[in-house]
Amino acid sequence: MRQENMRRLISVASLVIIMLVFGLTSDSFFTADNMLNILRECAVTGIIAIGVTFVIITAGIDLSTGAAVGFAGMLCANLLYNYQLSAGLIMVISILTGLACGVLNGFIVTKLRVPEFIATLSTQYLFRSMVFVFAIREAGVISNKKIEDPGILIMGGSINGIYLVTIAFVLLAVIGQIVLKKTKFGTYVYATGANRKSAELSGINTDKVRWMVFILTGFLCGVAAIFQIGRVGSVTTDLGTGLEFDIIAAVVIGGCAFAGGRGDVFGSAVGAIFMAVLQNGILKYNLPTAAQLVVKGVVIVIMIIFDAVYNDIMQKRIQRKAREDDTESAKMAGGEA
Repeated sequence: MRQENMRRLISVASLVIIMLVFGLTSDSFFTADNMLNILRECAVTGIIAIGVTFVIITAGIDLSTGAAVGFAGMLCANLLYNYQLSAGLIMVISILTGLACGVLNGFIVTKLRVPEFIATLSTQYLFRSMVFVFAIREAGVISNKKIEDPGILIMGGSINGIYLVTIAFVLLAVIGQIVLKKTKFGTYVYATGANRKSAELSGINTDKVRWMVFILTGFLCGVAAIFQIGRVGSVTTDLGTGLEFDIIAAVVIGGCAFAGGRGDVFGSAVGAIFMAVLQNGILKYNLPTAAQLVVKGVVIVIMIIFDAVYNDIMQKRIQRKAREDDTESAKMAGGEA
């Protein structure tokens, strides 16, 4: 618990530092409008990062999230354009599509025993191909039609200046944190990631847990797709492209360990805000696109390297403490004899 609190503090401190750097070098950074914009920009990444947090805590990975968002979004746009379905039905279809993606990922990983990296990299290509299958075409040419349904467009709107997607992100993050920290399922998630064999010996169905976290992630991809198409007002074939890397970076920056067994939704939410602040701050320097990508990449790499070094140091401390405890116990046993 002490280690987790320290890692959480480091994540928050990193966010504060980068905000101060951008705030001191740009007069427009700490404006109310820009802060609200940052919270909107981080929300889609943050919503999906909630699910990916569960996946990574179980020592898994999901590389298909961006493509799943693109698939759900394009399918909904196609159905809106060709069949004029109601907004409510479109939202249900988006969520069901995301759930189907999660079910498929979980099935491949737990039933076919394909490693998560290979499984979700494969489904990433599958879901991305479905984007082109359902792309709206006119005379055989892909056409990016505007979405005019007010029931969908309202999802990109706001209440008293606070965007609906931001509100959804906060509510889902709170629910996710409670599930992870206060429920039996959350305990199973941590146990599965910390030591899968020990978890199985204690009666936990680790395959079921791993399948469920992929389903959860798919569900959140479907939810995120609704807000994304509502905000943009159209769907292009590159919807969600590269999103999975921002999500994974946010989760790792927030304190989740790829080895599993550590992290929480709060940290991932901080990581998502960090990513949005980084992107927002870089844009204010009016750097060329290539330079923006380089700066963003360098900062992310530094954060990930720091996390790896920190994890290694903490693990060695834990092992050293365990050896000291064993030595002390042996001495006490010898003294009693």
